[in-house]
Amino acid sequence: MARLIVKSYILPLLLCLVTLPAGAQRKVSADVEIKTVTNGQLTTVTKSVYCTNNGRLVTLFHKPYSYYVVSNTKGEILVYRPDTNEVFPQTDKSLSSNTDLIFLFMQGRIDDLGLGYFGYKVTNTTRDEGFIKKTFTPSDTQMPTVDVVYEDYLPIYCEYKSMGGKLLSKKYLSDYKRFGRFMFPCRSTDIVYGEKRDSAVTRELYSNLQIDVDNPLFDFQVPADAKRMQVEEPKK
Repeated sequence: MARLIVKSYILPLLLCLVTLPAGAQRKVSADVEIKTVTNGQLTTVTKSVYCTNNGRLVTLFHKPYSYYVVSNTKGEILVYRPDTNEVFPQTDKSLSSNTDLIFLFMQGRIDDLGLGYFGYKVTNTTRDEGFIKKTFTPSDTQMPTVDVVYEDYLPIYCEYKSMGGKLLSKKYLSDYKRFGRFMFPCRSTDIVYGEKRDSAVTRELYSNLQIDVDNPLFDFQVPADAKRMQVEEPKK
């Protein structure tokens, strides 16, 4: 019993030391490979991300096309093409840095994986054989409910369902590694279910994580003389 009590106090304490921000990680960079299979077709995207603890996120895409995306916690986004010196500004809360996995872990948001930013609240918590499952319910009934499963207080699985109970998507977080005081899942797998029986599977692999290592790309700025990108309106 004494050992159980000690474990119940020590494990959360150790977790806090490696996941809570407390100014521990000012900058995190990583290389990411994204492979998606849809309708039997495989696509590969590679990118490098440079995230600071104020929420500024610079993403340099390498493959299949080279371009930059600069975003912040407000959802203000700049898409920049260096080959044409064009920039496309937009604002989209769903694409803010608050949705980026690295930024969420830098901020210690493993308790809700950033769902709180979008009006979600915990409405149920269950425990079963070392696993904890939290159910998050949105304030907007048009948004899905989310179940998050934790092992050793780290999120390992997410399940998204419509209000009617239809399974929409799943996310698996695995291959956790420690980088100093920073704990991070280096593999993320998403399964999104379509209207029919087809589904899209996306795997993200993170490598070359560097903590508080300076790189000029953390401070990348779109050139002042960049032209606004002309985007054709979709035909109705």
